[in-house]
Amino acid sequence: MFEAVDGVATITLNRPSRLNAITWPMMERMVQLTHDVGRNPDLRVLVFKGNGRAFSSGDDIVEGMGVRTQGGDPEGITNDRGLHYELVKLLLELPKPTVAAIHGRCHGAAWVISLACDFRVGHADALVGDIRAARAIFAGQSAPLLLPRLIGQARAMDLLMTGRVIDAPEAERIGYFARLWSADDYEQQLASFIQQLASGPTRTYAAWKLAVNRSVLLELDGYTDYEWHLAQLVRETQDAAEGRASFRERRPPTYRGS
Repeated sequence: MFEAVDGVATITLNRPSRLNAITWPMMERMVQLTHDVGRNPDLRVLVFKGNGRAFSSGDDIVEGMGVRTQGGDPEGITNDRGLHYELVKLLLELPKPTVAAIHGRCHGAAWVISLACDFRVGHADALVGDIRAARAIFAGQSAPLLLPRLIGQARAMDLLMTGRVIDAPEAERIGYFARLWSADDYEQQLASFIQQLASGPTRTYAAWKLAVNRSVLLELDGYTDYEWHLAQLVRETQDAAEGRASFRERRPPTYRGS
């Protein structure tokens, strides 16, 4: 869902029955909407939300991502590095503040989207983390590039390698959340924060944002190609096959390191 009111653009992930699990059509839509927000001078803030019980559980690896209808081969290293890359780069370059407003669960690809936003703000019930390593999935989608800059290399390694989920207070303590609000005043505080950004000096915000993100943007293309090569190697392992099978069969995986 998309809404634009008083200078604030809001993209709401809207598959509540699937914890807003992300499909290719949803990725295509988010990329297009982010492009549109960047070109519209009347829109001064972009906010991501989730409908229902969660922000998003990440890419839909249970029912499938559906069919990609735009761009080239999503698995190839060409000028098309994939929609996840495109959305991350757009968010890093967008000359306007971006906010991931997170309640409930935020994992996988949704976690990546949040990392690419300028601000992550949280409801007290939020549970966040990459989680994919527990199923032998390596699909970094820029998380290994962005997360260490945000919370430090040691903490990033812990979350990415173990796949553990952390609660809202820990996420705020380590620097993932810029703001954390209780259930009682979450909506009010979120609205006030967004309005503050929407009424601020947008071009000054853009300068700060582009200056802070410059080193990441200079590295992003080469990093993405390298990450793709690693992902291909991991997909061919026996552990990766076991991870996928155990997820489908709803059982603990048995890994042999091969």
